[in-house]
Amino acid sequence: MVADSAYYDLLGIDEDASPEDVKKAYRNKARLHHPDKNPDDPLAHEKFQEIGQAYETLSDPDERAAYDRYGTSGPSRGGGPGDFDGPDLDDLFAHMFGGGGGGFDFGGGASASFDPFGGSSSSRKPTRGKDTDVRYEISLEEAFKGKKVVMNLSRDRACGVCAGVGGRKGAKKEECGRCKGKGSIIRDRHIAPGLVGKAKVVCDECDGEGERFSERAKCKRCKGAKVTKEKKRVEFEIDPGTEDGERIALRGEGDETPGIPPGDVIFHIHHRPHALFRTLPRSDLSIPLSISLSEALLGMNRLMFVHLDGRGVRIETKRGERIIKHGDELVIKGEGMPVRGTKGRGNLRIRFGVEMPGLSWASRTDPGSMVVELPKPPVDLTPTPEVVVTRFLSPLR
Repeated sequence: MVADSAYYDLLGIDEDASPEDVKKAYRNKARLHHPDKNPDDPLAHEKFQEIGQAYETLSDPDERAAYDRYGTSGPSRGGGPGDFDGPDLDDLFAHMFGGGGGGFDFGGGASASFDPFGGSSSSRKPTRGKDTDVRYEISLEEAFKGKKVVMNLSRDRACGVCAGVGGRKGAKKEECGRCKGKGSIIRDRHIAPGLVGKAKVVCDECDGEGERFSERAKCKRCKGAKVTKEKKRVEFEIDPGTEDGERIALRGEGDETPGIPPGDVIFHIHHRPHALFRTLPRSDLSIPLSISLSEALLGMNRLMFVHLDGRGVRIETKRGERIIKHGDELVIKGEGMPVRGTKGRGNLRIRFGVEMPGLSWASRTDPGSMVVELPKPPVDLTPTPEVVVTRFLSPLR
């Protein structure tokens, strides 16, 4: 039995609720009664403060024990409901929106110096800089044959004049006039349609340091930014068979922040659509081909297409070997995409379309004759590539 159940009733929880239950109830109640979400309710602000006080008390084991024993009339814990003189506005925002993460976070784990629902935690310095993502498109021919990429990268590097300090030698920093030395400011943030909340974000004038160099004291080269742009020539290989969506990382070639090792530049490889070929799983390729009625019935021996590496491909099928119907799909083994890390290749799947003769052919046919002459097959593809290979069809398995 507790001396006063008002805080438990305010959050809608039982007196034996776990810390996780307290945290969950607080998030729900705070979201429901936030003043920005209830602009027409004159009591919303007071209710919101009471909820904050209840959570402030019940989330701390020592204060919760004192409250259970004495109620709100016991030892001072920062005031009771309606006399909310406990945490100041910044502390309340830290509970509601996260310390420096800059988000309206009713969940947990802001990536800043304060975990909104897990108590205080010390700010951790990043172990390295952020990665830079670059979309890089290649043709399917380049994905088939491979490609060496040579390019110039522009990235941030610590200023060589001020060694990444941002100020002239011997200059002293002064308190940031915008955040008043706090390193953070409060901004409005749209949470949802019709709902605007407050968010504590890093001050963009001092980058969260709370102090800055005056204009006269700033480094002449970097203008106080601590970094300057540097161009570097880089090279990397796109291996034959590189798939759409693969990533290639250049370690340590990303932007640098003073005192922190630079991140990586990550190229996200994407295939441009091809007019004829299409990639399939397991390194297979597909291609549509049209053949004449005579080729479908009697076989073919014709240079039909140019492969991605520039070779001409002649397809040969013997008379009586098979009859190809419109829409049939057959395979040329080993003519798909290269398989990474091996000397093998996938298969090339061919979907055939059979071109039927037109009315002009039918009108020339002698109705009394028992012999029907099929239209002649098309001629070889022109111009003829320097290298031509002959390939044979296999059934699709």
